[in-house]
Amino acid sequence: MTQEIAKCNKVLLSALDCNEDNIIIDGFMERYSVNREEAEEILLETKKWLWLASENIKEKKGFRLFIDNSLLIIDEMWHNFILHTRLYQKFCNEKLNLFVHHEPTPASEKIIGFDSKEEKQKFQNIQEEKLSQQLSYIYDKLGAETVSKWYEEFPEKFNTKKIQALKR
Repeated sequence: MTQEIAKCNKVLLSALDCNEDNIIIDGFMERYSVNREEAEEILLETKKWLWLASENIKEKKGFRLFIDNSLLIIDEMWHNFILHTRLYQKFCNEKLNLFVHHEPTPASEKIIGFDSKEEKQKFQNIQEEKLSQQLSYIYDKLGAETVSKWYEEFPEKFNTKKIQALKR
């Protein structure tokens, strides 16, 4: 188990090392009123998310990671990264050995309305199970600090309303 974690950390550290970060950070700062330190932190966490997503795909875990409200700022940086198509493709190819596609959550998987309390409860149970799987996977691969940052710190600092206010 220790060797597996050490191998994961080595691969992750390689994925986080990117020579063109300044281009991506500058692009984000043009779109959002954040300082360089915040933009750097968000990009770092986004690259961790992309690494995690690539690992999930490679391991064929049987569940798909998803962006929820807690991770919206990571999604915003991911959108920004994708705008730099050559850099994003290079990052995926060289650092992840896999292109991580951005696939928004289909409307059928979002809460829209329910015909009964039972239907609503069933949907909520499924969502809770998905979140539980995701949190466990994040914890196992990236540790408690990342879970805390993504699900406690980021939602407080970068909720939907605050992200809208940061947009230029």
